[in-house]
Parts: sequence; structure tokens; C-alpha cells
Amino acid sequence: FLSAYMGRLFDNPEVVFNEDMLKPELQSMEDYVDGIRNICEAQQKVAKAYVEDGSVEGAIPPLKAIIYIMAEGSYEGKTAEDPQIRKLFDREYVLESDWYKARLVRYQENRIAQIESSLAYMDKFLAQERHRDEAMKLGIPSRIQKAKAELKEIKDPRFLERIKGTLGLDPLYRN
Repeated sequence: FLSAYMGRLFDNPEVVFNEDMLKPELQSMEDYVDGIRNICEAQQKVAKAYVEDGSVEGAIPPLKAIIYIMAEGSYEGKTAEDPQIRKLFDREYVLESDWYKARLVRYQENRIAQIESSLAYMDKFLAQERHRDEAMKLGIPSRIQKAKAELKEIKDPRFLERIKGTLGLDPLYRN
């Protein structure tokens, strides 16, 4: 499906978008405004769907506020111009928020679980006599040492500070 249809759209945008659409500066003001209205209506429709199906509750607080504003015009009685809404997008506010810190902790916990699982698998593989030669060809002992070093680094209490500013891990993520 993607190759057959999406590839055609993006390889040949002129099939979907005519010259006037690709050059808004050539459009009349009326057509330009109509295009902006269409975009806003489409975004509002999508935002309403997120609210109606409840998936908005899984969004991070700044995104949740914007989805409600797009869908309903306000969030907790505030519009996009409200200083409290705008503050949700301040870098320092985000980095110090509990929801953001929880994402970092979730990332750390997930990485620890992944590495520990890999270590258990490699130890089991290495312990089997019939795999000994293949384990050496694959450098399993070296990989075990690297994994242990990474695990130590991730378990370090300073790890969360080192990854501050990254996305962390979405609470809805499932292994």
C-alpha cells in the first residue's frame, strides 16, 4: 500500500498539489485564507477525535492543553494566550516538571530491564558448551563486559541528570 500509493504521492507531488497550491504566494488572498481555514478545520477535527476517544489523557500536559484548545477553544477555562498555558511550553518548566522527570525515570528503568535481559540471555548462551565456539566468534564475553559497563552507567544516580533534555520514555510505551 505504501509503495503503491504513498510513494506516488510524494514522488510526484504535482499529482496531488497543483502549481497554485505549491506556491501560495501566487494564490489570491481569498484562496490563501480558505486554505488556512481548511487546515484549521482539519486540525480541530483531529483534536476533537482525541478528546472524544479519551486518548488525549495520554498526552503530556502541554500537548493535552493544546489539543483541548484546538478542539474546544480552551483548556480548564484558559486559551492559548493565557500565561499559564504558555508557561507549559517553557523549557525550564518542562525540565523541572514531575511528568518529565517520570519520563526520564521510565527510560532509565526500561534500559536497565533491556540490558539485564540481554545479559541473562548472553550468560545463558555462553554457559552452553555447544555454543562455546560460536560465542567466541560473536565476541559474547566482550559484549557482556560492555553491557555490564553500560548497566553500571545507567544505574548511576547521576544518569538522570545526564539525560535531562532528552525525550525520556512515554508512559504509554509497552515493550
